[in-house]
Amino acid sequence: MPIPIQRASQASGVSPHVIRIWERRYNALSPSRTCTNRRMYCDEAVLRLKLLRLLTENGHRIGRVAGLCTAELEELVRKLPANAEAVPAPAGGLELPGQFVEAAIEASKRYDSDALRGVLSQARRQLGQRGMLHHVICPMILKVGESWQQGTLRPSHEHIATAVIRELLLTPVPGSQIAAHAPELVVATPAGELHELGALIVAASARDLGWHVTYLGPNLPVEEIAACAAARNARAVALSVVYPEKCPVIEGKLRRMRDILPATMKLIVGGRAAESYRETLNEVDILWANCLHGLDDVLLKIQR
Repeated sequence: MPIPIQRASQASGVSPHVIRIWERRYNALSPSRTCTNRRMYCDEAVLRLKLLRLLTENGHRIGRVAGLCTAELEELVRKLPANAEAVPAPAGGLELPGQFVEAAIEASKRYDSDALRGVLSQARRQLGQRGMLHHVICPMILKVGESWQQGTLRPSHEHIATAVIRELLLTPVPGSQIAAHAPELVVATPAGELHELGALIVAASARDLGWHVTYLGPNLPVEEIAACAAARNARAVALSVVYPEKCPVIEGKLRRMRDILPATMKLIVGGRAAESYRETLNEVDILWANCLHGLDDVLLKIQR
């Protein structure tokens, strides 16, 4: 007999919030609905939740396994190490994105890089790479920046958060694979732009969408970025600009970047300061990404 989401959560060990994310974002389940639109889960749905929980807790990427049939999930579970069942439940009862953000900031305040790394890794397992980027990493970066400006976080707190986020985003997602024929994206920040978290998020998001990514890091002359893009035969170059806004020097570098790239190679510009250059560069062939969702839309559009 089908059961409601709360009982399915208890039976599977997957929180209701994560169940909804797996359904909405990854189509992992298709529960039936009552006349009042309540989700109802059959025995096979509960089994799938158990299998998906076990696989994600042991390093499999939810986006890669969510579409598999139940028999294929069972086969993957059989290939797990013999002690896979002993993987501990998430620490601290974290399940909502806001809880992950608060726990990550508290770990940063304690200079506890291991705890911060654990919180973000857990968020990636439970929410998936895209869920972690959209709902944990981005809000956390904004909150850390605001707190630093308000004086409630020290610069050293921001630095430890940045270091751990950088480490996490540069580490491939367990189980991730990129097709050999996937398009290439070169990601960097122009010379003078020292803030690289935005570029790191772009690189991680693009990889999750199936792009080959060459990440060059921050503070690089546009001529060097263009040389790399040409050597890699990239389909697009993505630049992150965070600070300052409406700077003639940065504006000139963006124009120069577009001029020296091949006409067929796309130029994507995003970051907190990007919108301030959009109007003055309106006539330049640039694809603008004013948020992570906008970036996803641009990457998906030119990926085809």
